[in-house]
Amino acid sequence: MLLPHLDWKSSKPISLQIQEQIREHLERRSLRVGERLPSTRHLAEALGIHRSTVALAYQELWAQGWIDQRPGSAPRVRARLAQMKSVTVSKKRSFDWEALASPAAKEALGAHRELARNAHREGFINFASLHMDPRLFPVEEFRACLTKAMKKGGESLLTYGDRQGFRPLREFLARRMALHGVETSAEEILITNGSQQGLDLLLRMVAQPGRSIAVESPTYSLFLPLIRLKGLKPLEIPYGEDGMDLSILEEVLKRHRPSLVYTMPNFQNPTGRSASQANREGLLDLCAHHGVPILEDGFEEEMKYFGRVIPPIKAMDRRGLVAYCGSFSKVLFAGVRVGWIVAPVPCIEQLLALRHFSEIMPTMIPHAALHEFCERGLYDLHISRMHRTYRKRMQVALRALKQHVQPEWAQWEEPKGGYLIWLNLKAPGRRKPDWERLFEEQGLQVSPGNLYSPSRNHPSWVRLSISLLDESQIEEGVHRLAAALKQLHEKGAR
Repeated sequence: MLLPHLDWKSSKPISLQIQEQIREHLERRSLRVGERLPSTRHLAEALGIHRSTVALAYQELWAQGWIDQRPGSAPRVRARLAQMKSVTVSKKRSFDWEALASPAAKEALGAHRELARNAHREGFINFASLHMDPRLFPVEEFRACLTKAMKKGGESLLTYGDRQGFRPLREFLARRMALHGVETSAEEILITNGSQQGLDLLLRMVAQPGRSIAVESPTYSLFLPLIRLKGLKPLEIPYGEDGMDLSILEEVLKRHRPSLVYTMPNFQNPTGRSASQANREGLLDLCAHHGVPILEDGFEEEMKYFGRVIPPIKAMDRRGLVAYCGSFSKVLFAGVRVGWIVAPVPCIEQLLALRHFSEIMPTMIPHAALHEFCERGLYDLHISRMHRTYRKRMQVALRALKQHVQPEWAQWEEPKGGYLIWLNLKAPGRRKPDWERLFEEQGLQVSPGNLYSPSRNHPSWVRLSISLLDESQIEEGVHRLAAALKQLHEKGAR
């Protein structure tokens, strides 16, 4: 074997230089399988370096499977080289993981790919994504809180912490929920890895073959694959201007007795609607009468900036029937991944046990940093800023729709908060156009309505989200939307 050539001026470590040059010989087959390499002592003496440097290079080559090392003998070239060269990986010979996947897993893959379509594309106005605008993130303030939390907590934040989540943050959340009329305590709160984990845990708790979940139609698109992945059946309940259709829900409760009723009473995704006080009371009474619990998704609870605030259903719950899921993701930022569940202690204990076998323990660092952020009053300041910002953005969006979109082209409702507008599109003829493609041709991304119901029965609806866009982008986006609709209807008229 030729001696490695060492470059003493290079910033690359000597052991790495030795390792790479020996590996080149192995890849070129200038060293045969079974051939001995110089011992660490002999090679070190020949190169004028310390023996441990050679040992380090050999150790890495052994770890990568290139050589065999045995005590008291020189290293030998392994047969791995021949195996690597003789086997070529091809798609035809690889294992068919797609065939192994269950129908529910394949549905989840489809939903995942649809989400990937909502990723930012250069030159497009993105009305499809419900991600928060990073230009509004309080980065410096949160960095300071993170530093302070680490100074306070130190090593206690780097080990296994409280299974329910950082207790001071749970105590803050209990006080925060009281502002929305919900009486609770730290013992009744479980901090989750975003509200999505909360939804997942609650479905895992009730999952059993043959069981069903009553869901609004339309509803949160990523909740539907979760239901099917758990082997549950979704039962659709129409969601109107006032909230869930209680007459249909009553029939479903009588006939099917679902394990849960899932609802978003505030700024529902995708419609942006908010259920009335009477509808919330009726829903709670119905479920109490039939003994069916409610899963309340309060993902945008804080984002009420038009009109009177209606408290969540959980605020009216005196029977321990409602499990409430909240989140910082749609108000503050999603990257921290902190949500929470408010539920009776027996429910929390069950959810804790389920989570322990997939996650063991949540990380305390983001919990502690968020607690510091909230206790300094920065969360309230941020919410005030968000209200001012998105009140203005929503007004711009609604005004632009009124100015540029004709009533015969589309109809919509004015939400009381949140980030969403549910648009009912009118086709000029009997044939339904490919709305998503139509808008893409104008450089516009929208979220198609069929994603939001199990039966995919909203082909003429699209969801517009203003969460990522400022006023000028919203104006331009509505102009592009109107141009697409105008072109379609002019073509239909001809």
